[in-house]
Amino acid sequence: MAHGVLIESMIQAKNIDALNRSVKAAVDIDGGNLIALTAPTTQGDDVWTAAKPATGSLGDLWIAYNPEVKYTYVNGKVYAGLSADARDYTNVAGEVFDAFKPKVGDEIVVLADNVDATDVDDVVAGDFLESANGQATFARVAAATGATAGSTAFEVEWVGSIDFPKAGVGLDKVKAFKAVCVQE
Repeated sequence: MAHGVLIESMIQAKNIDALNRSVKAAVDIDGGNLIALTAPTTQGDDVWTAAKPATGSLGDLWIAYNPEVKYTYVNGKVYAGLSADARDYTNVAGEVFDAFKPKVGDEIVVLADNVDATDVDDVVAGDFLESANGQATFARVAAATGATAGSTAFEVEWVGSIDFPKAGVGLDKVKAFKAVCVQE
């Protein structure tokens, strides 16, 4: 199963530690997916709780980084580094992973797997990718409609493809979107 992947084109969080968090979620979260964070309540605990965005809190969201450690879980056993393909990995439920706070002007590249499957084929340059109720993937909003007020939203600069290693020999061309944050 392919997972979403984030390519950090230009993000402020690379230079500002305060825009980064260690988080844990109850569900698997792919790199590049949107999450809502809740602060820890135990003194000395720096791990925030991540959840899928919900109506009423679709703005001020964070984005999951790709998993740093490439683990594969098979029948309750953990294996490391079985594939060179970043799409083979996700941030596993219950494990700590990293997230960043997007700021206006940040540029990211996400894969088609990071966009709602019902919207992905319709995305064109100028459209918006934004948060939606109950999903960590981006929803598409047509350029003519504009980004929804109060949502975390990115404007699509280009639609293209990125090469990933194919099982065996060769490369897979995977649909990708470069987008710029227009609303935090």
